[in-house]
Amino acid sequence: MEEESDLTEVNFVIVDGPYSGGISQEIGDEVPDWVVALCDDEGDDIKTYTCASYASAMELGQLIAREMKVELVIEAMRA
Repeated sequence: MEEESDLTEVNFVIVDGPYSGGISQEIGDEVPDWVVALCDDEGDDIKTYTCASYASAMELGQLIAREMKVELVIEAMRA
């Protein structure tokens, strides 16, 4: 069973990437991933989400930050 995260400790949301998501079997090219991380006041990840595109990571990060009323930190770049 997955451990529940204490989301009350979230102080900001970071959108970061792209990172290598591995090699696509269909096309043989590297597939980028973006990460949306919910972080505490020391910058430690409390919970992370992986997204397949810059746009989806930005949308998720903005939604979470707005709903939780915390700062959104954008460190991501387009691939």
